[in-house]
Amino acid sequence: MRSIVQNKVEECLEILKWDKTKWIDFWRELRRKFGPIVPNYERKLELNDEKIEKILREIERRELDRFKWDWLDVSRNKKIECAESLSEREDFLDLKREDFSVFLMSLLGLSDWVVVDGEKEKIVVMDVFSLWRKGLLRELSLATLHAVIEFRKGKEIGNYGGKKEYFDSLLKEIEKILKRGKEALGDLCEFLRNHVSYYDWVGFYFVEDGKLKLGPFVGEPTEHVEIPFGVGICGQAAEREETFVVQDVSKETNYLSCSPKTKAEIVVPIFKDGKIIGELDIDSYSPSPFSEEDRAFLEKVCELVSKVV
Repeated sequence: MRSIVQNKVEECLEILKWDKTKWIDFWRELRRKFGPIVPNYERKLELNDEKIEKILREIERRELDRFKWDWLDVSRNKKIECAESLSEREDFLDLKREDFSVFLMSLLGLSDWVVVDGEKEKIVVMDVFSLWRKGLLRELSLATLHAVIEFRKGKEIGNYGGKKEYFDSLLKEIEKILKRGKEALGDLCEFLRNHVSYYDWVGFYFVEDGKLKLGPFVGEPTEHVEIPFGVGICGQAAEREETFVVQDVSKETNYLSCSPKTKAEIVVPIFKDGKIIGELDIDSYSPSPFSEEDRAFLEKVCELVSKVV
């Protein structure tokens, strides 16, 4: 498959080699270098040279310097994460159409993402500087997936508000999915995997005959179709009746490996009438991806599931 994500941030940050009084001249060079992307970006945001020059004057060199070093520290991994988050959802995002690419850039910090016309295809421009300013650089792959999903819905400009805001919007969709009852759990697994960039294996286990038995799931097949309480991360979560988060499975001694790709796992119990009846299990191929927002979101998902099983 072609390289769907291109990193152009460092080329944009060449502005730091210019005297600040000449930053508007650098922007004009950027306009020529990335035509028609930058000119179409300007049109989409209704910018002219006067507005651009004013914005550039308000950006402090030391701020851009801090962004540069933060970006260089993570750039390779973030580019790979963004590319994998899209390629692993090929069917959902209809990537075979090859009608768009994603450009990671450092622009004016006005909007997290803007869709513009390129030479042959649409370009989803991710303004990484904008995300960094909001403290959301770590969430770039999720923001990129969100932007592409919105692009597929016909939206061409937007902002990513962070995990909590994003997860709140997903919960509204999940409530609709679960109106179909227990039969919708497979679709729920698919939905979670498609909409969260680092949820790579999503499945349910339900308590039967004193064991955890595999229910609907999406992702690579697993040999762990039955798990005793106390065994592995799923078994430990069931035994303790609490959410279990492992950010690095290689450091967990009581761990059942499903895939060598798995780097982290979160397991959330499902309760009904005060008793544990099952679990939602999520594996991630990304290191240390889970936050308190993930925990709160998935515990809410399990509350909703408990009402239909």
